[in-house]
Amino acid sequence: MKIKINKSKLENIISNFQPFLEKRDNSQITSHILIETQLNTLILKATDYEIGIITRIQDETIQTEEKITVNGKEILNVLKNLKDSEIELISYENELEIKQEKTKIKLQSFIGDNFPDFPSDYKNSKINIDSSSIINSLKKIFPVIEPNSSRMEIRNALIDIKDSKINFVATDTKRLEIISFSNPSIEKIKFMFPRRAIIEVQKFFNEQANIYFNENNIIIENDSNTFFTRIPNSNFLDYERVIPKDVNIKYKIKIDKEKMIESLKIISSVSKKVKLNFYKEKITFESINDSDSKAITEIEIEKEINKDFIDSIDDNIEICVTSQYILEYIKNIDSTHFEFGINENKNSACLLKSDNFILVVIPTII
Repeated sequence: MKIKINKSKLENIISNFQPFLEKRDNSQITSHILIETQLNTLILKATDYEIGIITRIQDETIQTEEKITVNGKEILNVLKNLKDSEIELISYENELEIKQEKTKIKLQSFIGDNFPDFPSDYKNSKINIDSSSIINSLKKIFPVIEPNSSRMEIRNALIDIKDSKINFVATDTKRLEIISFSNPSIEKIKFMFPRRAIIEVQKFFNEQANIYFNENNIIIENDSNTFFTRIPNSNFLDYERVIPKDVNIKYKIKIDKEKMIESLKIISSVSKKVKLNFYKEKITFESINDSDSKAITEIEIEKEINKDFIDSIDDNIEICVTSQYILEYIKNIDSTHFEFGINENKNSACLLKSDNFILVVIPTII
């Protein structure tokens, strides 16, 4: 194996590979990166069995087939200390030499035959919506996922493929977010998508990709990268049961996104919770806390788009919620306005909507 490559290009790839490596035991094969050459292609792989990544680099000078492994942390440390110029990788028996000008560094290497296998035979089952929509949806619901929960369904997102739509779902039991797309697939299936995988997949797929699944894995692939994550072996809760039905939503008001963000940020400066009072002409915001600190603000209701709400309300409606839950949702909506739905029982779940993105949030009882 003899490869010439730009140092920064290789360093960037191997830096992004670090979360895929076994950290606790450097002797494990999963603490290594596989470096493989095939005709006209350099292939790099990393996996800890739960998630894995393959990156392919086209190089017409490569004419041989070979594969070795080197410790991923060690090679990254070497690359960080080299100049930003071309380097040469040369493999010998049991070692990889990295050359740059007058510098030579040798790392221990191993044959690549024992490197873990990646998923195969997965292209028969494909999710038929734009990959950027999938990755963007997972990114939007990401703040709801609770990483430290003992419950599997709280630590992961859900992809639920139905007759006519596909739902992306996350909950921490205090709130629930769902993004829906129309989906012509005849196959019904649901599986969880790990929080950790959502973080990593964003680093590798800025362009269009294909998304596949099999019994154990979700695979995302384009010409340059193949990513896989194992599907957690657990059932997600029956999330559709907690979504308020329209018949229970008595009051619906359209609110300007930026004005809501500004008001909630003011309240959040002194309190995690906010008391919202809805009147015919305005919404008031008041902090809720045990200290003497206090914040109050208000915004006017846009009468032209809220005639039904104004007609339906007799007195003010008061609800208390955690500011963060509302803020994280509306920061991720694409529209300038969203709908705030209030249940007839004001202690029951509220329903916020913007296009295909909803938030169900439980009011705070004080």
